[in-house]
Amino acid sequence: MTDLLEPAYAAARWGWFLAAFLILGAGSYAPFFLRGIRRSAAAGPELALAISRRAASIGIWGAVGLLVFGLLRLWLQATSLLDPGEAVSSDLIWSVLASVWGGGWKAQTIMGLVVLASFVGARRGRTGGWVVAAAGAAGVSVTAGMTGHAATTASGTGGWILDAVHVGAGGIWLGGLAVIVMAGLPAWRSLTQEQRPLALRQLIADFSRRALIVAPITIAIGLWLAARYAGWTWPLRFSASQYGWALAVKVLAVVLVGAVGAYNWRVLQPRLEEPGADRRIGRSGALELLLGLVVLGITAVLVSLPFPEE
Repeated sequence: MTDLLEPAYAAARWGWFLAAFLILGAGSYAPFFLRGIRRSAAAGPELALAISRRAASIGIWGAVGLLVFGLLRLWLQATSLLDPGEAVSSDLIWSVLASVWGGGWKAQTIMGLVVLASFVGARRGRTGGWVVAAAGAAGVSVTAGMTGHAATTASGTGGWILDAVHVGAGGIWLGGLAVIVMAGLPAWRSLTQEQRPLALRQLIADFSRRALIVAPITIAIGLWLAARYAGWTWPLRFSASQYGWALAVKVLAVVLVGAVGAYNWRVLQPRLEEPGADRRIGRSGALELLLGLVVLGITAVLVSLPFPEE
């Protein structure tokens, strides 16, 4: 059981990150963020409304996942403090919740409940629900660093804020891509053949404008935080520790994600009006998402590893 505890904990962290990114991606597809699509001559408001409704459903599942994986992480953390054969007690749970990380879990749970209720309202067409959902998604990114390296002194001045921006931008990037694949393209397929070419171009262009802003922010802040954690000469000595190796693999995975994204932008996007463009962009987007899942998995391992000097 002890040998399986750390892999189980890493899997729970991975699930939590995935849920958080879905929430951030869904929150970025509120109706008031889809002005370009709403003004489009192809479908316009109808397409924007259909995407928003599907995005709200994704946000609901993300919020449920956030709560479930949060509880699982709490239980696994309490289990790690026990001797073999001991059972988790309510006193132990409350003791864990009283710790610094316990405060982070409580904040994350509150945000999970907030976004769950707000996405339910948004799914029913309530504008106020979308406002709270978008704000709650930002709150999820702020609380993410409360149970990781950003909560330590190694993150430096403003490290928690930098981590929040890093998670938020990454969630809008990769979580937004998930919404495109899971909500945008299915909604687009409900249009008529005459509407589809222009609507697909508008849909992909809308995501590209966001990605071109948030992707560089995600990568730049991630490298900055990595340098704070592992030292500014980290790339020259990455093999000196487990943390350095994991960080190197994550950087490689991020480079691959960025390369696929650049291919989508420079090669596939100009060809969106050609036959079969939706299948090509869908396959390439799915590959980018798969690599993004790898990045989140490595991150789930990375946040539990000690810094090189430790």
